[in-house]
Amino acid sequence: MKKRIISIVCLFLLISLLPGCSSDKEDESDAIIVNDQIGRQITIKDQVKRVVSTSYITTSTCLALGVSDQLVGIEKKASSRSIYQKTDPDLLELPQVGCDVSLIAKTAPDVVFMMKENKNLIEDFEDRHIKVIVVDPSSEKKYDAMVSLIAKVCGKQNNAKKLKNYYSTKKSKMNSLGTSNKHVYIASKESIYRPVTPSMFQSTILDMAHVKNAAESIKGVDYPTIALETLLTLNPDMVIMPRNASYSKDSIYNYEFFSSLDIVKNKKIYIMPDVVESWMDPVPSHILASLWLSYVLHPHDYTYENYKKDVIDFYKEFYGFNLDETLITK
Repeated sequence: MKKRIISIVCLFLLISLLPGCSSDKEDESDAIIVNDQIGRQITIKDQVKRVVSTSYITTSTCLALGVSDQLVGIEKKASSRSIYQKTDPDLLELPQVGCDVSLIAKTAPDVVFMMKENKNLIEDFEDRHIKVIVVDPSSEKKYDAMVSLIAKVCGKQNNAKKLKNYYSTKKSKMNSLGTSNKHVYIASKESIYRPVTPSMFQSTILDMAHVKNAAESIKGVDYPTIALETLLTLNPDMVIMPRNASYSKDSIYNYEFFSSLDIVKNKKIYIMPDVVESWMDPVPSHILASLWLSYVLHPHDYTYENYKKDVIDFYKEFYGFNLDETLITK
């Protein structure tokens, strides 16, 4: 009998030493390990259920990936974004915390998504034992990486795959339209003298529509200011200005020093649609800006009706609402 008891004890001891049988090993197997976009390795041991998004860029991406139910805090001034009201009105009832570490701590988040420009706050988050993941969607490649990062942390990899497949399909459509020889200039909302440069995310809009950036020789990553003479030398074929610009098309057409520009002679200034959000920012809908530009450049091969259908289908597929087609502008 004594030998039998000793044998049973030994058996239990042996089982407890087998791989995967200790509680520590189980915790490790459930953990998510990611590198954020400034190279920090972050380990998240438990399933992410409570998410704070400190920027509309990450919030809009979270919505497209189906993370809405996990959000417990969002950026400030969120009530100004009509896409939230259309996608999930309850979002506007959430604490609008921005990057305020004290306010964020009150939401008890499992993880916080924060833009690279606020990385100086990392230490404050770490002092409060809050997991913060820094994102940097400053190029098309980095934007895609941000989508994958958010999806992995929140357990939405299949939704990320669906979004990327959508991009791939629409890029193929634009590829089939061919390359344009147009030199297109995208101006900032503040001034016609502040263009999108090749180093900026917004240049992706031009790349996907297969046109050349008229400001390709200009350096800078945050709408650098150029001189009048430089703009005259660039002499773009088209200018795209944001709908909320502080200047108007007429102010450009009627300015005597612009009279030699082809955009003035040919009336080639266009206003970018902004339907329910800005398409010029690194949010999931940025591809709609390229589709719009493709329509403008190839109206016979990619008609307004085709473009309008693509916009409606996009918001239905990724944000779950039926867009009023009267909001879609040419």
